[in-house]
Amino acid sequence: MSFIFTVRSTPASAHRRETSTGSPLPAISEDGTSSSEAQHPPPIPARASNRPAPKHFALSTLPRHRYDSPPTHSHFSFDDEGERPNAEKLAAARAGVLSNKHIVKRGGWKRLLIIGIIIVLCIVGLVVGLVFGLRNRQRSSSSSNGSTDGGASGNVSGGSSPATSTAFPAGSYSFTTYLSTVFTNCTSNPATWTCYPYTTYSSSPSDSTATFQWIIDPVPHSPNYTISSTDNFFSILFTNLTLSLMNAGQSHEHYYFSTGMQKPTKPSVALTNQNLASTCYFNQTSFQGYLYTKMARTFPSGASNTTETGQPFADWPYAVRVEQMSGGGSGTPTCLGPQGQSLGDFSVSNTAQQCECLYLNNEA
Repeated sequence: MSFIFTVRSTPASAHRRETSTGSPLPAISEDGTSSSEAQHPPPIPARASNRPAPKHFALSTLPRHRYDSPPTHSHFSFDDEGERPNAEKLAAARAGVLSNKHIVKRGGWKRLLIIGIIIVLCIVGLVVGLVFGLRNRQRSSSSSNGSTDGGASGNVSGGSSPATSTAFPAGSYSFTTYLSTVFTNCTSNPATWTCYPYTTYSSSPSDSTATFQWIIDPVPHSPNYTISSTDNFFSILFTNLTLSLMNAGQSHEHYYFSTGMQKPTKPSVALTNQNLASTCYFNQTSFQGYLYTKMARTFPSGASNTTETGQPFADWPYAVRVEQMSGGGSGTPTCLGPQGQSLGDFSVSNTAQQCECLYLNNEA
């Protein structure tokens, strides 16, 4: 649109300019045309075919031109439908998940995170439990270590399967002995140290019998042997202890083994004025055995010196000596009541003092 401006003459009071001509100057429009020319708007050129569509449209009108593909410089990637960029679709999906009424109602993302952590911990616990279970099963089945336990009462399971080899000294044997001697010098209260069957041979030969059942196995690819215990009233348990041949070729030739253990005892009398049941522990107890291969046995009477074949636990045909000993010193023994409370100090200061249970099957 063009605008026409007319030049007005100044008022009469202003200075007048005399013109040489009598006709006034024509009005001049803004675009340089005079008012005398026809007042028509300039023609509108046709829209270029490659002109991009405007970004905003007035009154929600759609663009008149559509394009099959975006310009080469566009950084948007359209989806399969060609209507919305992938980024817009992902944003819409994220907004839908975040505003999900079930998630919001049940605690939101914090609750889901806690549930996820619990699931992971359960899986880790199952894996760790399985690994340790298999490891413990292998340890119990192989019994490769010389584990021991010991006491004067009770019955704890040990290895009870007869030996697979019967070439002497390998095999499963019963060692029938009697309780020969009891020493209680390592404690200030003799009642704290006990020896099964609690009666010595000098008091009653028939009531002093104590039988051990042990298994001797050969070590593969070696001339050596190991020994293991079975169920017993002594609660003396050990597995695969090494047997050492001592004084070979002599009359007192024997196999020797030893191990350390904790010996629990149950005193038959009250240790305090409260008359409480008590348990005493001798933590530095040693257990050792001497299995003779030439020395004759004399107990029980009429026993022969030949190995009985075909028996699960044949009698050991020779003499045997079994010792259970504990030295004195601070903390020996430790005696506790039913609630685990200390019942007093029953130790002796002289560490050379010994407590002992001695078992024999001969008179030597």
